Amino acid sequence: MIIHSQTLGNIDIDPARIIQFPEGIPAFEEEKEFILIPLEEGPFCYLQSVNNSRLCLLMADPFVFFPGYQIDLPDEEIDKIEAQDHEKNLAVYAIISVPEDFRQSTANLMAPVIINMNRQKGLQFISSQPDYKTKHLLFPADQKVKEEGK
Repeated sequence: MIIHSQTLGNIDIDPARIIQFPEGIPAFEEEKEFILIPLEEGPFCYLQSVNNSRLCLLMADPFVFFPGYQIDLPDEEIDKIEAQDHEKNLAVYAIISVPEDFRQSTANLMAPVIINMNRQKGLQFISSQPDYKTKHLLFPADQKVKEEGK
């Protein structure tokens, strides 16, 4: 099956890999089908809407950048993605915002995307955890100082 992405061009996808988001994604509730497209190396991937060529989100494994990151997914959210017995094959991603200066890229830790890879079901969970915001720098300022001082 061929889908079109304004970001990635034409993509040949396996329909069995389509991830269902029963409630859509906040601000895109009408979009229910997505495909996960990993980048070749590293923690980044794209979440491309199957039906909306303009909707392509850059995401990353948040644990690579924020090793202490924790989320507490309530049972009702687990049920939405059919994760019986808290299946181990849950993938967690943070949506990444990339401004003109890539070094200022941020991760949304308040609203991670959770995907049950066994059932191809996903959701974006809005956490009430006060420590997490929608913009956490991927490359903190102290890291830039260390790199410049090499």
